Amino acid sequence: MIPAASLRAARVAAVRASSRRPAQQARRWGSDMPVPQSQNAPLWQGHTVKEEGWETSMYIYAALAVVLQAAIIGFAPETSIESWARAEAKARLTLKEKDPDMKFEFGTHYQDLIKQDQLDQWTKFSDRAITPGEDDDDDDDDDD
Repeated sequence: MIPAASLRAARVAAVRASSRRPAQQARRWGSDMPVPQSQNAPLWQGHTVKEEGWETSMYIYAALAVVLQAAIIGFAPETSIESWARAEAKARLTLKEKDPDMKFEFGTHYQDLIKQDQLDQWTKFSDRAITPGEDDDDDDDDDD
């Protein structure tokens, strides 16, 4: 059998444990710290803000950088496969209109043929437009 003294001690310990609140620590996370007075001070009170020498040039260079980047992105060539395929299909349609019986071969780039045709037409035009040997300065000499 259990002695009465130990039973009484167990009951007293149980009553004390039930009446005691669990120990909780209040976490304040620094909220009770004093506010520094520098945070309440108005900015630049009594001081004039002078523009330094480097600020103007930095504003100019930053604006030029934005304009240059926009020009680079805006005028970049289109390098997608769709743009190449569109030009190739247009070249094949143009060649098909010229010669309906033309057979196209796999692996041949026909837009290069169109570009070469355009270059040949331009060369023929420029050869007819410019007559070698004639000098424009001779006309000025005749006036004197």
